[in-house]
Amino acid sequence: MKIIHEILGWIRRLRDEGVLGLIIILWAILLVGGTAVYLLDFGSENRSITNIFEAFYWAWVTMTTVGFGDLTPATPGARIAASIMMFFSMALISFFTATISSIFVARKIREGKGLEKINYTDHYVICGWNDLADELLDAFLKQDNEEQTPIVLVNELSEEEIDAWRSKLNASHLGFVRGDFTQDQILEKANIRKARAVLILPNLIKLSKAEADEKTALATYSIKALAPKAKVYAYILQHENKSKLRRAKADGIIVADEFGPFLGASQLHNPGIPAFLSEMLDADQSRIQTKAIPDRMIGKSYGELFTWSFEEHNTTVMGVYLEETSAGIGDFLAADSGDYLDQFIAAKLKAAGRGVNEGQKIKVRINPEKDYVLKSGEQMILLK
Repeated sequence: MKIIHEILGWIRRLRDEGVLGLIIILWAILLVGGTAVYLLDFGSENRSITNIFEAFYWAWVTMTTVGFGDLTPATPGARIAASIMMFFSMALISFFTATISSIFVARKIREGKGLEKINYTDHYVICGWNDLADELLDAFLKQDNEEQTPIVLVNELSEEEIDAWRSKLNASHLGFVRGDFTQDQILEKANIRKARAVLILPNLIKLSKAEADEKTALATYSIKALAPKAKVYAYILQHENKSKLRRAKADGIIVADEFGPFLGASQLHNPGIPAFLSEMLDADQSRIQTKAIPDRMIGKSYGELFTWSFEEHNTTVMGVYLEETSAGIGDFLAADSGDYLDQFIAAKLKAAGRGVNEGQKIKVRINPEKDYVLKSGEQMILLK
């Protein structure tokens, strides 16, 4: 169904650009020219075009400038008709080629400006922009160096700024959609329904911290309504807004400077902890990764997994995590609340055909007991 929709879209676009009209005229010239040459050569003893189908074949070969030479007009009248046909067909084919080229060039220009729909699938979407976005992109590209997963940026930067980031990060698989990422039509252009995961950054280009967090919450809900299966991770600036992101059903919430106080205190009392974390989380050579627990280890103990990972791959299993069904958004919405955000979220969920009690969360177990039994679907958190 999607392929048919895209084909119909291209047909409408070709019609609007006048290409379909050109095709009709070219076919008319082929039919008229072929018929004229056949009729004018009909009584000639030296004719090589003996039937109407050969005439149309000759006209097609001639119009496309292939010119095999196996069939040729024999009489002067047929040659004059052929010359007229060649003149008009060559002019129209040149115009047809130029029109098709201009359509693709225009589309490429629109893509560069962030105005065209992205056709990536199983990609990452990063909404919003701030001073940390370039460092985040750089770190992500280094971690994703092998997979080369496509990324789509959704923000209001200029074409020049996006091109500069593409050049700086050397990322050819970096798409761009310009616009407000809380709007459904903008999210649709980013092909949000086929995205693997979405990261929403505080959009500090024009907004204050409080307004940026509010927009992040609304964007989270909009994305969940459009693409329920997409993982949405939200970065907020103020801790008190964390509850709003829970209500919006974010799969993960990152709070700016949430660990600043702990790291500051540890620097004084336990300086090895910040140093360890700094080296472990170094963007250039991150030591942390996640992998699915092998099928043959499912049902075995954490202790066996720890020993197997260290002895076989020289990696340390620090814990495991599992995405599981949670209490759901209904637990965070007050039934009699007058909060417009609660009412807005509940109404939009209902419109999307989803219940307020649906939900998922990531349950992490750091260094569980040795006899902890590993479950299907769990992922290992590894230190390389």
